[in-house]
Amino acid sequence: MIYLNVKEYAELSNMSERHIRRLAANGDVNCITKTNSNNQIYYLIPLTELSPTEQLKYYKSHSIAIPEALLVGKKAKSQRPHKEFDEFTAAQREEIARWIRIIKAWDEYCAKSKLSKVNATEKFIELQKVANPEINISKGILYRKKAALKADDLAGLIDNRGSWKKGTSTIPDVAWDCFMSFYLDEAQHPIKACYEYTEMWLKQEAPELLPLPAYSAFYRKVQNDIPKPLEIMGREGMKAFRDRCAPYIKRTYEGMVSNEWWIADNHTFDVQTKGADGSVHRLYLTAFFDARSGIFTGCYVTSAPSSQATLIALRKGIMKYGIPENIYVDNGREFLTFDVGGLGHRTKKSQKGKFTPPPVFERLGIKMTNALVRNAKAKIIERRFRDVKDRLSRLFPTYTGGNVVERPERLKFVLKDDDKIPTDEEFTNAVEDILTYYMNEKPYSGAVNSDSGKTRMQVYREQLKEKRIASELDLNLMLMRSTRSQKVGRRGVHLTIAGEKIDYYNDELILNYFGKDMYCRYDPEDISTVRVYDLQDNYIMTVPVDNDAVLAYGSSKDAVAKALRKVKSFEKLTKQELKATQITALGKKTALELVLATAEENKLKSDELSPKIISVHRADEDPAEIKQAVGQNNIVKIDKAKMIRNLEERQREE
Repeated sequence: MIYLNVKEYAELSNMSERHIRRLAANGDVNCITKTNSNNQIYYLIPLTELSPTEQLKYYKSHSIAIPEALLVGKKAKSQRPHKEFDEFTAAQREEIARWIRIIKAWDEYCAKSKLSKVNATEKFIELQKVANPEINISKGILYRKKAALKADDLAGLIDNRGSWKKGTSTIPDVAWDCFMSFYLDEAQHPIKACYEYTEMWLKQEAPELLPLPAYSAFYRKVQNDIPKPLEIMGREGMKAFRDRCAPYIKRTYEGMVSNEWWIADNHTFDVQTKGADGSVHRLYLTAFFDARSGIFTGCYVTSAPSSQATLIALRKGIMKYGIPENIYVDNGREFLTFDVGGLGHRTKKSQKGKFTPPPVFERLGIKMTNALVRNAKAKIIERRFRDVKDRLSRLFPTYTGGNVVERPERLKFVLKDDDKIPTDEEFTNAVEDILTYYMNEKPYSGAVNSDSGKTRMQVYREQLKEKRIASELDLNLMLMRSTRSQKVGRRGVHLTIAGEKIDYYNDELILNYFGKDMYCRYDPEDISTVRVYDLQDNYIMTVPVDNDAVLAYGSSKDAVAKALRKVKSFEKLTKQELKATQITALGKKTALELVLATAEENKLKSDELSPKIISVHRADEDPAEIKQAVGQNNIVKIDKAKMIRNLEERQREE
């Protein structure tokens, strides 16, 4: 037995020495513990604890002959274990029963025959070949089968030709490990390519293992020996493994009651509708669905899924069916919003430990559960949305289908006729009626067999043990949106809408709470006021808006946001037009460059002046009265009158 110290083992296994010592100390790797002369503990680890590839690396580096067992991965033959009759396959049991009948018939034939046993046996074999030509039978086979039956060795009665090869392979373990490293890769290399890569690796690392067995041997081993879950995890990734192979918790519905679990999600309608502005688009459905009965509880048709659409759908469901105990949602932002359901796993490190207002679900006493991220099994509401597609969307002439293949040929002609395109209002009204009064009354098709034959609404009513309700005023308060905590400033408190601050102010707020941390609750449909709370969630006061934008655009948050976006959009468009105009007029040159160029051009065209008469004009001001220029103290003064007289005298002399 070859033993390695920690350093050698770490180098071969590509792990740190510290990690190897920890494994050895915890007993996670077989080893021998010893003490050196300094009374320090050290470990010796058998070479066999390494993988075949790593063992091969050790043998090569130390120029040691590679053991036969490492070169060829054959399993040692062992004594055939005893097996009971019911442990064999159906085909093997049939073969055993047939040989038992043949041996019994042989004994009876020999007993009744007047011939000697040898002659009778030969005669019996000839008769069996005629009666059962598909059976391979001879005197030797017949005696071996009888001996096996007498020894209670049922396995000896079946045809074991080739069975000794089962569980063995001519592929060396090292070669197979190398092949698997290429095959179990998310690049999903073909088997043939992995075979070639393995051959290339062996040429460099272990040429003594060449030539490899035929490609067909690797192909058969891939098909028969690699567990499917391992193959999916290695070649397709963890998500595919979890979706297709990993065990999951089967939801039980027998003990569930109505309103115990509501499931929420969004769905895109496969229907084209026409908006108030004439645009053609597809709308979305934000829906809550009761898990026990299968009815749609709260539904809202919207132009875009959002946290506000979620609250509207929830409010409509609560008003009609009561408050649910639990809500099961995915990880969309329309659910994981800090003031709706809370941020959950999206909470930033910088926000942890800081005060956040209680979200809407918490104020309603609803526990929110989030599906695992990218978990295909979590979308149980998708089955109901399939019903929405088949039983609702297909009813409309502008049905688009879920993809290009499903798209009806008539659609391109229908969209040319405005009268055939339903308006958003018409479609919304139809959706609400169909979901509430048609689909909710369809037969129950859930997992509880005892409810088979009932309608979904009937199941909901029968299983509704408790209905939690709230007054409309209380519900309005509980469904209000919240801001994060903020300090009361000189402008009071604020909401941020479309990137703009909307201020809320009164004298009492500033006088009593200036500089203190507060948060606000507000109704998105009426933002003319906000309710101010302290960080202990105590109501302080209601504060009016102090901004002309709300008065100018209306009190709805969406209306204000839309108006502000229009203003910004127009401003942006104007800037773009201005920029385009400047580029058109000036090109890539500035105004200064253009002026200088023109000046240079005019300079070249100019001629030297040649006047016929030159006259001198005197200044009207008295030279003595001309004020000295600033900074002229150190400059020599010029007598202008004397200069003029000298000039006149020269002209007379000429």
